Amino acid sequence: MTRYFLYARKSTDVEDKQVLSIEAQLAELRVLAKREGLEIIEEFVEKKSAKQPGRPLFNDMMLRIQKGEAQGVVCWKLDRLARNPVDDGLVSWLLQQATLKHIATPEKSYYPADNVLLMSVEFGMANQFIRDLSQNTSRGLRQKARRGEYPGLAPIGYRNDPRDKSIAVDKKKAVLVRQAFEMYAMGDKRLEDIVQFFAKHGVMSKGNKLVHASRVSFIFSNPFYCGLFRYAGELYNGTHAPII
Repeated sequence: MTRYFLYARKSTDVEDKQVLSIEAQLAELRVLAKREGLEIIEEFVEKKSAKQPGRPLFNDMMLRIQKGEAQGVVCWKLDRLARNPVDDGLVSWLLQQATLKHIATPEKSYYPADNVLLMSVEFGMANQFIRDLSQNTSRGLRQKARRGEYPGLAPIGYRNDPRDKSIAVDKKKAVLVRQAFEMYAMGDKRLEDIVQFFAKHGVMSKGNKLVHASRVSFIFSNPFYCGLFRYAGELYNGTHAPII
């Protein structure tokens, strides 16, 4: 009797916005398995994008299939298994070799004797979707930069305003950042002195960690503080208010 792994995946990336939640996928796939009498020996739940090879749970599942622990996979759609040519090539090859005897989805089943062209088209569409999405996202971010809107996280002294997706001055920290620039410009302070200055006044970096000397050096060389910003190798005039 064919044994199956159940695989559910959803990432936080844009391409998965319209995909069923993990809980919904599991519920639907369990119903499918029960209705079709498929023996599920283990469930894999992965919260990671499939646009790049290297998903640990997927790789473990495929390795165990090659060892003969299971001969089938139950998943929501083929794009849950792969959105890149490396992973979809492995799935297709194992199916052609009958190491993988059946892929079951709510809409369709895939078997070793099926026309390989149809599966290739489906995997190709999933891969192309990711490629198009990446290009469209990059194009949108470049256009945002041309408008003077920094497409990233605000540096120390500023904050991201979620209401209009702009970058505003953090009034309390901006004063301290300006003082740090002035202290260092006098020529008698080291980066380590600025580190101590920030620590004394509670200025922290991302993750609520102390601001290290390398971070201080980055702040002093960052054109963002005088109204400019770098993005994708280009220098842009920003719409944000300069601190310096």
